Amino acid sequence: MSKGLNISRFGENFTIVKQMGGKYPPKEPLTLDLTYLFNSPKDPIPMSRDDFEKIAPVVVENHRKLKRGEGDCLDGGVPMLGWLNFAEEITDGHINEIYQTAGMLADQIDAFVSLGIGGSYLGLDAAFRALSHNYWNQLDLRERGGFPQIYFLGQNMDPDYFRDTLDMLKGKRVGINVISKSGTTTETAIAFRILRGLLESMLGEDTKDFIVVTTDAEKGALRKLAEEKGYKTFVVPNNIGGRFSVISDVGLFGLAMTGIDLDSFIEGFSEMKKRTDTDDFWANPSMLYSAARHIANTKGKKVEVVAANSASIYHLARWMEQLFPESEGHKGKGMWVSPSMYSEKLHANGQMVQQGERNILETFLKLKNFDNKIKIPRDETNADGLNYLVDKGMTLNDLNRLAVEGPAYAHYMGGVPNMTINIPERSSYHIGSLFMMMERAVAISGYLMGHNPFIQPGVEDYKRAIFALAGKPGFESAGEKIRQEIAQMTKFVI
Repeated sequence: MSKGLNISRFGENFTIVKQMGGKYPPKEPLTLDLTYLFNSPKDPIPMSRDDFEKIAPVVVENHRKLKRGEGDCLDGGVPMLGWLNFAEEITDGHINEIYQTAGMLADQIDAFVSLGIGGSYLGLDAAFRALSHNYWNQLDLRERGGFPQIYFLGQNMDPDYFRDTLDMLKGKRVGINVISKSGTTTETAIAFRILRGLLESMLGEDTKDFIVVTTDAEKGALRKLAEEKGYKTFVVPNNIGGRFSVISDVGLFGLAMTGIDLDSFIEGFSEMKKRTDTDDFWANPSMLYSAARHIANTKGKKVEVVAANSASIYHLARWMEQLFPESEGHKGKGMWVSPSMYSEKLHANGQMVQQGERNILETFLKLKNFDNKIKIPRDETNADGLNYLVDKGMTLNDLNRLAVEGPAYAHYMGGVPNMTINIPERSSYHIGSLFMMMERAVAISGYLMGHNPFIQPGVEDYKRAIFALAGKPGFESAGEKIRQEIAQMTKFVI
């Protein structure tokens, strides 16, 4: 019988060491590199520094509007700018309450399930995956620092995915955090119905000790249910939209359930807020990033490829895939965000980026320092021809760095202007910084396009269609109209 794999020569996994506790102060800030943005040789309509100089006064004015709480920022009469100052307004007492609630729940469970969709899911999921072991749920309890496994449900309506997740929860003590402002979001509400029913059939009245609700402070179906059942509650702020909400209770409680340092996360968010408060256009990464996207869009760029060189950081690109299109996609405007993982996608759609239609802007999320270092071993046969890497003292980390630096140069020379966001390390401070930089950038970007970046009226169209076809009370006539329109369409099925 063969022996199990021995990986002791690789030493401890420092991601696990970090997750088991300890604070690691940041050594350097997050930076934005625009070196390959200007005058791309094969770009039919290249971007230039002069373009930036021309638009700078307009960007600065919209930036000042945002700081003053002005501009098109209302949703139901409420200015949706609470995220700007939330990190500075949150109290130590509230953070301690989050920690204490998370700690008490974690001590009683094996698995934690976060229920939410869109902004109630993607920000938390991205931050958790950016800061955690890639196989968190497969680590033992000690390696997870005593924290539970984490699962996400309520973000889609795939019955097989739901059933497969239940298999992972079978036989485990389960805690739930349901996140929904109204409590009536279809995907999340169905998931909550099912899991709540399973807990109630097993625990009866004690179920309330295993459910935490994050919802509206005063109203809504979920608020009413929480008060009736005695669930512990946290608040979805009225003045913070979902895709901006990771800095609020929406994201913080879930992060606390996995031992992530909330203080450092909030500090990073707050420090980037101070850094991007400046009216100095060339010193403000949020203004520069929004200007770059706006100029690119006016020059025919319709897709922003956001490429990460880290499997963990890649999930931040997925969050950006919601943040920008949902905020910008109004009135026939906006730029699509396409998340990519390099070097994996360089072997997939890299040909399109290098030589396809020149309608692409590229942004690299470059993780500079990984938790672990992987050396490349020498092979006496050298059948793969890679011993030259060993001779040069290169590691997998060095090659990974080149998976950004090489494409950045090649794509630029091929007509794809690009910029790089340098993330010094996988720390909660730097991830918090990135969230703030992007949220401020997209707010300015929406203002530049002339519309409200804090609402998403188009999202309601598909909801109304689903409600109508499902026969939701009040949507009967709309459902009949849709069915008649579908019946009159010429069928073409082969």
